[in-house]
Amino acid sequence: KFPLLTIFGSDYRVHKMRLLLLFLLTGFASFMVQAQSSVPLKCYKLYLKGQEHLRKKQYDKATQALERSIRCHPQYLEAYDALSDLYLMTGAYQAASETLNKASSVCTACRQSYALKLARALCRVRLYDQAEQALNKWGTAPEDNSASGTEYQLLRKNIQFGRYLAGRPETHTPVNMGARINTGFDEYFPSISPDDSTLIFTHRTNGMDEDFFLARRDSCGGWFLARDMGAPPNSMQQEGAQMRSADGRYLFFMRCGNRSLNGWEGGGCDLYFSYTQPGAWSQPVPFGATINTPAFEGMPSLSPDNQVLYFVSDRAGGYGGKDIWYSRFEQGLWQIPENAGPEINTAFDDTAPYIAADNQTLYFTSNGHPGLGGNDIFYSKKDSAGRWQRPENMGYPFNSPYEDVSLVVSANGQKAYFASDRPGGIGGMDLYEVNLHEAARPEPYTFVYGMVYDSIGRSMLPYATIEFYKAGTNELLYQFMGNRGDASFMGAVALEQEMYMKVFRNGFLTHEDTLYFDEVRAAAPDTLSVALLPFDYKPVLYDTLLTTLCYAKDETDLADSMKDELSKLLQPFIGKRFVEFVVKGVVTNSANPATATNLSYTRAEHITELLLTMGVDAFYIHTYGGGQVTMEGGQADTSLPVVYPGVELIIRKP
Repeated sequence: KFPLLTIFGSDYRVHKMRLLLLFLLTGFASFMVQAQSSVPLKCYKLYLKGQEHLRKKQYDKATQALERSIRCHPQYLEAYDALSDLYLMTGAYQAASETLNKASSVCTACRQSYALKLARALCRVRLYDQAEQALNKWGTAPEDNSASGTEYQLLRKNIQFGRYLAGRPETHTPVNMGARINTGFDEYFPSISPDDSTLIFTHRTNGMDEDFFLARRDSCGGWFLARDMGAPPNSMQQEGAQMRSADGRYLFFMRCGNRSLNGWEGGGCDLYFSYTQPGAWSQPVPFGATINTPAFEGMPSLSPDNQVLYFVSDRAGGYGGKDIWYSRFEQGLWQIPENAGPEINTAFDDTAPYIAADNQTLYFTSNGHPGLGGNDIFYSKKDSAGRWQRPENMGYPFNSPYEDVSLVVSANGQKAYFASDRPGGIGGMDLYEVNLHEAARPEPYTFVYGMVYDSIGRSMLPYATIEFYKAGTNELLYQFMGNRGDASFMGAVALEQEMYMKVFRNGFLTHEDTLYFDEVRAAAPDTLSVALLPFDYKPVLYDTLLTTLCYAKDETDLADSMKDELSKLLQPFIGKRFVEFVVKGVVTNSANPATATNLSYTRAEHITELLLTMGVDAFYIHTYGGGQVTMEGGQADTSLPVVYPGVELIIRKP
């Protein structure tokens, strides 16, 4: 219940330790000047007692001792400072603002120095007019490039945003996930399986040890008691901020406390991954030096097509403290990470990215965008050019004046899970669930699941590539790869969009199909089992008469209208594998057989030329003439029909 000014997760209590150190140094400084101070010894001892309780993390006792020291000596500014910082740290923002107002009345010359802290506390209790008055006491605004100037400008934006939010409809109210998930310790960084049946999250015991816990849904829609996932992936080090691939086969996570000589495995916090084995997870493996550095790397989120990895780092080249970065997977390797840009990242900390299954909506945590104070949750959507738009705050009471962090979204896009230390929880950070308002939901999508196998030998074919293109164009929409184990793949695709699917693998013929999905199926994904034929496979082909083309007497070419009709008739077959065309000119019951035979060859050649203009490869066209066909009615005479059968068009396919 304190500002997460560094990160939440493995350094979750770093800010608290900084405040403890600040308080201890304050006590030491006070001791050095005690001989020259007018503070009575009794009051000073109460102050030191408060510092001792604070060092032992006995915050209630520390509060009582500091309050008594102020009552003992109402002009004790060091005690006011320590008590207000303690209130801010423990989330008692109203008490912090009251303490700072009392300190300002005791020392009118100190009002400017208290202005930022007081405005921060007043924003947290949503008293925006009073917060603005506190900032106005500063006088001249500080330089923008200074630390106080940056916070001053952010507080101004927070005040403006808070007033705007007051006139907006409230969001759904988050609900605590209860004692089967939450404990008296900290729970955060949730991830939810696509079928909404399994929840994995980070559990922090005694403010020190981080491990992954897992809970499964019971038959009533609630949760069984969460359990330690065991080793691996858990270890004696700190594991946090995990996410699983859509198919559940891979686990990406942050491990902290690393120590190594090569640098990229031991940057304090680094990215690791593990994959499923029979009965267990594999031993975690660190990402290479392209991703991990001696700086901080953590909080991974993998795009639904497994092609982009989002994560957090404080490496050089960012915009602030911790920024969101991403790396693309190309040609079998993760590429050099790129910064997500100034629309997402700020001069403060922007963390906990979560890319939704639509691959268009990014949720993240920030204390640098205008919000309700501390860390809030935001979302941004891509525009038509693929650029991230200005982030939107999730609103109130979705966000609160406390710390709201690490959001993930259910597979159907309707519900969110996140962590917060807002009042009313069970422990420190608790997990909450909440329905997403319409504007914050990802675009509609569904999940597809499939396996790729050898059509002849029936064996699984791992590492197959599955691509979805926008129908009628060459725009690649999604790309998946079959697992190395069971050759399965799983991913999210858009609804109500006709797509062209292509599946290929070395040594096999490409499989092609057209797909259309109009229903959300997250718990039970659409199943696409794809059979690939060996590259040298030659199936048995069968002839089917598609149509018989008729001509006026002695004519050799078709009318334009008939050519158009023929083109429409042939389109479903052109370019299809193992499809061949047989063009067979026929001879009717003519009085002059030799002339009729020559005419049948000429007509067949004209149809062959027409097929070539339609894009049919000449290798797949077989042209004949002189075939015999007897017209109904028997022998040739002067009463022959006006139109005669001239060419039989036959489709030869499996």
